[in-house]
Amino acid sequence: MIDEHKVGVLLVRRGLACGRRNEMESGVLNLVEGLSLLDVEADPRLTLCALHNLALFLTHLGLTVLARAVLLRAKPLYQQVQDPLMSARLLWLEGSLARRAGRFQLAERKLEQARLAFQAIDFRQAGQIRDELADVRRELKKVA
Repeated sequence: MIDEHKVGVLLVRRGLACGRRNEMESGVLNLVEGLSLLDVEADPRLTLCALHNLALFLTHLGLTVLARAVLLRAKPLYQQVQDPLMSARLLWLEGSLARRAGRFQLAERKLEQARLAFQAIDFRQAGQIRDELADVRRELKKVA
């Protein structure tokens, strides 16, 4: 008998690997299929990771409406898992989505919160966020 959850785990891992290779379309397909097989109660952290990365990949593909819908589905898991790193990543993704939507003030606020959150846990992404935050601030100056 096939354990669907284990197959889902493998598909999620494959999707994450696709994302690391910048193969976002393949990553999305694998994550969607993997999520359909995962047992959320058995592994809420992996489910959250899969949903977060699905939203991230969709954002990179310019599918921001879908990315926002995925984040809405994931919100309860962010609260359940209570992981500072995932919370920081959520702020970063929300900032990136706001930026793509032209909501630069919201983007600035979220990205600054993300930068501080990453800095607090001493994570290397703070530098990348600083770069995106600088881009948003340049956009704000253009709008003003």
